[in-house]
Formats: sequence, structure tokens, C-alpha cells
Amino acid sequence: MIQLMLLGLLQQRDLTGYEIVQYLNLSQAESWSGIKVGSIYYALKTMEEKKLVKVKSIENVGNRSRTIYSITQKGDHYFKIKLEDTLSEVDLNFPNSLYTAVTFLGELPYEKAIKAIDAHISHLEKELRNWKTAEKAKEKVQPKTLPNYMKALLKNGCAHIEANIEFLKEVRELLSKESFEVHLPPLNKKGEISDES
Repeated sequence: MIQLMLLGLLQQRDLTGYEIVQYLNLSQAESWSGIKVGSIYYALKTMEEKKLVKVKSIENVGNRSRTIYSITQKGDHYFKIKLEDTLSEVDLNFPNSLYTAVTFLGELPYEKAIKAIDAHISHLEKELRNWKTAEKAKEKVQPKTLPNYMKALLKNGCAHIEANIEFLKEVRELLSKESFEVHLPPLNKKGEISDES
């Protein structure tokens, strides 16, 4: 995913690693793309070795140098194939670790379970505020009105976070009303799930 993101940014114009980091921070890419901003320079170096990007120039600014990257023809070709492949892939993007934890929630004492759920809800609510703040920040720095596709993307991201908040609130309420026991079906002598229940 990091290569797709970096090549997509370099499709727009030549950029330094620092400029890429600034754009990713502005859009809070770490929270929605899974890309760690700290891995950008390593990724650029790897992509340069693969000839997907090249160093266009190195400028000296005071005591520091700025390396300006541009996408290569090979990078452009790779980007378009990867973009099409990614768009056609199904990515259900379930919160797998959360679902696993809820499955075994009955193993925790009630108070600890509630405390953990409340902490998770609090983190998600903070993330939701960050997404809404990011939308306003993007609108401020955009040279023109925020495109509708970007508004749709931000709306969808917020909807996912809100759905997880509502799910956890429901789980919290159910926890006070019913038992969260795991019910494993019986196995036959071969260790397979038995048809007899």
C-alpha cells in the first residue's frame, strides 16, 4: 500500500520525502491507510532501487540537503496496474482483533471488560474527532473546494468509526444482560465437528 500511496503522490508532482510526510500528516494517512509515516524514506529508497522512482535533484538548503524524487516510466506503469488491481480487490476490512476479543469477552471480570470497552470507545471517539478535524484542515489548504470524492471518502471513514463505536456500546449493554460464554460444538472421535448437537 505504501508504494501505491507514494507513487500516487509523485504522479501529481515531484516531491521531497519531507513534503510527502507533510501531505500524509495533513490527511492523517496513518489512521486510514495503514502507512507508517516513519517508513516513507525507507520505502523511497527501496522504490529507487526498483527503478520506480528516481532522484531528480538534490538541493542544498543551509546545512541540509533536499532530495527531490520523481516517478519513472516504470513506476508510472507499475502504479496504474497496482491501482487497478487494488480497486478491483475486495477488502472487507473488519476489525479482526476487536471481533476476536469480543468472542472471548466472557473470560474477563465484568469490571475489567467494561473498562476496556470504555477505553476503546474513547479512542474511537478521539479518532472520529481527528477525522472531522482533518476534513476541515484539508478544506483550508485546498486551492479550491474539497472534491466530492474526497468528501465521500472522509464520510465513509467516519461511518466506519461510528459503526465500531455503536457496536461497542451495544456489546457494553449486552454484557450487563447476558453471559458471554463461548459454545464449542462437540467433536466426534475423528476430531471433526459432530452433526449431533
